[in-house]
Amino acid sequence: MRFRFNPSLAKMERIRQQVDTIVRFLQPNLPFVNCHMVDYLTEQHWKRFVPVAMQCELRTVSDYLQAKDIFWGQFTPSFDGEERDGGCFPAVREFIKNTRHFRLGGAEARGTALTLDEFMDALSDCRRETRLKMTELMNVKKCHEVEVAAAVVASLCNGMSATQPDTSLEDILVIDAGDGKGYLSSRIALEHGIKVLGVDCNEENTSNAEKRRERLKTKIPKAVQKSNLEEDEHFTNLLQRGSLDTLYRTATQLIDFNTNLIKLAQEYFPGGHHSTFCLCGLHTCGNLGPNCLRLFHENPTIKGICNVGCCYHLMQEQFVVDEFYNPTKVSDNPGYGFPMSKYLQGKSFHLGRNARNLAAESIERACTNRENPSDKLGYRALLQVVLLECGEKKSHQVGRLKCDGFVDYVRRSVRRLGLEQRVTITDDSLQELEERFSAELEQLKVFYLIRQQFAPVVETLILLDRLLYLRECGHDRSFLVQLFEPVVSPRCYALIALK
Repeated sequence: MRFRFNPSLAKMERIRQQVDTIVRFLQPNLPFVNCHMVDYLTEQHWKRFVPVAMQCELRTVSDYLQAKDIFWGQFTPSFDGEERDGGCFPAVREFIKNTRHFRLGGAEARGTALTLDEFMDALSDCRRETRLKMTELMNVKKCHEVEVAAAVVASLCNGMSATQPDTSLEDILVIDAGDGKGYLSSRIALEHGIKVLGVDCNEENTSNAEKRRERLKTKIPKAVQKSNLEEDEHFTNLLQRGSLDTLYRTATQLIDFNTNLIKLAQEYFPGGHHSTFCLCGLHTCGNLGPNCLRLFHENPTIKGICNVGCCYHLMQEQFVVDEFYNPTKVSDNPGYGFPMSKYLQGKSFHLGRNARNLAAESIERACTNRENPSDKLGYRALLQVVLLECGEKKSHQVGRLKCDGFVDYVRRSVRRLGLEQRVTITDDSLQELEERFSAELEQLKVFYLIRQQFAPVVETLILLDRLLYLRECGHDRSFLVQLFEPVVSPRCYALIALK
C-alpha cells in the first residue's frame, strides 16, 4: 500500500506564505467585514467602506440593479470575456476579480486544497465507492454529503488498516463526533460494513438517531435490490442477519482529551478488539471542529481524521471578545477555535464575530440562485433610524421574526424590545420613511453582495490555519480536500489526516 501524494503539495512554508498574503489583504478590510448591517444607514456604511471607484460607478437604482447582475454572474464563463470587452462597471468587475484571488483555488491560494478525485486517486489502492443508492430519509443536500463523505471515511479506514502494523479493518472503529441524526455514521456502517460509534452530547439527537436507524432497516431491502447488489456478500449478510445494530451504535456523551476510547469501544461493542480509531465529523459546529483536530493529535489511538467544520460564528477567538458572546454555547467545547496554528497565534491575529459569521455565507449558491438579501435586513437598518430619532441610543438585538412589511416589522420589534412607551411613531410616518430611503434600501442589497465577496476569503484563512496546525504538529499526511459541490453544500472542505 502506498500513497500517491505529491510530496511538494502544500508544504508548510507555502501554507505560511498563503496565510501571510491573506492576512495582509484582510487586515485593512476587517472594519468593513465586521461592520454591523444594522448601522448601514445611521453610520453611512456605503461612504465609509465601498471603494471610491465603485461609488462613482454606482449612483442610481438602475446602477444598483445592474450591479447585482454582475455579482450574480461572476461564475459564468462569460464574466471574464465581458471584462475584456470593456463591460460596464469596470471597478465592480475588478473588485470581484481581486477578492477571488484570495480564496482557495485563487491565484494567491492555489495548489493547497485537493479535489475529491485527486484525493481518492491518491488512495486508489484502498479506495471505496458509493454503490448503494438510498435517498430515503435525507434531503438532496444531505444525501450528496453523506454519499461522498462515507466513501472517503471508508477509504481512509482502508488506508489505516494497510499502514498500521497488525491492524485489520475489523479492528478499526469510526467515532462520529456530533453524530446528530446519524446520517453519516449509519451510511458508513450500512454500505461499507465498518463499525461506527455515533457520539453526541444532546440526548434528543441520540434518540432521533436511534429512531432513524430503526426506520432505515425497512428501507434497506428495496435499496439493495434497486442498486443490483443482491449478490454482494456484505449486503447479503446484512439482509439475512439484520446486522445494522451490530455495526452502528450511539452514545450520549462528550469525548474529550481524557476519554479512553478503547474502554469506550468495549462498552458499546463488547467482544470486539478495537484499538485503532478514525475520528470523523460532518459539519461539526463551532469549537467542536478545532477540538476534534486537537483530539486527533493528542490521542495516540486515533490514526485518521476526516472533519468538515461549520458555524464559524460559534467559535471562540483567542484575541478578541465577542460583543454578544454566550458562554453556554461553547460549554461542551471550551478553548479557542481560532487561531489554532502557532504561526497565527504569534501574530495575535483575530477575525471578529461578524467576519466569522460572514465566512458561512455561500457566494456560489447566492449567485446560482440570484439571491437577494432578505428585506428584513433593510428593515432592521431602517428601524435603527427610527430608534435613534426616538432617542433610543442603546444597541438592541431584535433577532428573527416574521412580519408583513416594514410597518409590521417595526411594531413587532418594538413589542419584543419592550419599547412601546418610547417609540410612538405613526404608521404613516413609517411608510413615509420607507419611501424616503427606497434608493438606499436597494443600495444596501448591493453593499451586502460587495461585503459577501470576502466570505470565502475569511473561510480560506480559517481552513489554512487548521491545516497549518496539523502540519506544525508533525502530521505531514494532512490535507485540505474539497469533498462537496459548493452550490449543494457550502461548507464543502474537509481536513483529512493520517498518522
